[in-house]
Amino acid sequence: MTEITTLLASLSEWLKEENLTCIVQKDDRILTSRLRGIRPLLDWIGQGENLHGSCAADRIVGKAAAMLYVLMGVKGVFAEVISESGLAVLKKHGIYAEYATLTSNIKSRDGNGLCPMEQNVLTIDEPFAAYIALTKKAEQLRGAAQENGGHMSEKMTNRKLAALETRKKLLNTATVIIREKELVNTSVEEITKACGVANGTFYTYFKRKEDVVFAISHDMFREIYEEAKSYDGPFMDRLAFYMVTFSGHIERDGLKLCQEWVRNTVNLDLVENPYDKEKLRMDNDSMKGIIKMSVERGELKEDTPIDALADALTDVIYGEMLCWDLSGGAYSFEERTKTFCTMFLPAIMTQYLNGNVK
Repeated sequence: MTEITTLLASLSEWLKEENLTCIVQKDDRILTSRLRGIRPLLDWIGQGENLHGSCAADRIVGKAAAMLYVLMGVKGVFAEVISESGLAVLKKHGIYAEYATLTSNIKSRDGNGLCPMEQNVLTIDEPFAAYIALTKKAEQLRGAAQENGGHMSEKMTNRKLAALETRKKLLNTATVIIREKELVNTSVEEITKACGVANGTFYTYFKRKEDVVFAISHDMFREIYEEAKSYDGPFMDRLAFYMVTFSGHIERDGLKLCQEWVRNTVNLDLVENPYDKEKLRMDNDSMKGIIKMSVERGELKEDTPIDALADALTDVIYGEMLCWDLSGGAYSFEERTKTFCTMFLPAIMTQYLNGNVK
């Protein structure tokens, strides 16, 4: 038996003996849960747990859970029950999988139809996009439970909302200070004092001050991607909106903050959180998501090279960002991207447009 299969065998036994729903092990660190569904995975990702290279055992793994395991960076998964789509996702991303039962799909708890979480990711193939969609769906379901009279649910929801507000306040305050002083000249105490909270509160949400720079980036670009997907307009306008909004946000956050982000990500050995290591891939997945959605809508031809186009356009944005950094902000990053979208993007994309669709 290999190291992975041995560990999975141990975790699967632990899962049964302790009546757990999920267990994840990385080296000597073990996380367990008895919460149902994908909630443990959403919680661990949201808490920034570093589980890259771990192994997991789970009661049920559908496409939704598989997407989250990919995002977590696990190397092996055992499932008592796994869906065909969940297994396909794991295999696609090179994750070793073992299972007791293979099923065509994961049904809802009442047995009537597909599980809501599975339904939510039917047309999503990018792990980060799946995480965003599943987080929103989980919030909707918790909100519905609260409306049905659960006092404990209401208390937990209010507590979570307060925590989210505190985190947002810390991020907003840190953004303002770092813009002016750079990260190296900013202390955790300065951020917490400006927020009116204790130093310990900062470490509830972030392990170190560098993590703030990554969090600022992640949160906003999730929103930009969702806005671009729902953009009401033709494909070329939607694509330009995404690229220009992406660049404009970076410029408005300021040169110093952008330079801090680049400085802290160029050497991946210095990046502690695995999700921060994946920022380039996540942005690339977002670009792929926009192009793929347009192929599915019939706006682009079926043989459009989605991956190659996404790679090239992401390279353009990142290259522009680096050049803007190196110039010391001598020109407008946003305007430079607008120029590219106006002068060069049509020449790249026109051959893939379906008929007269623009």
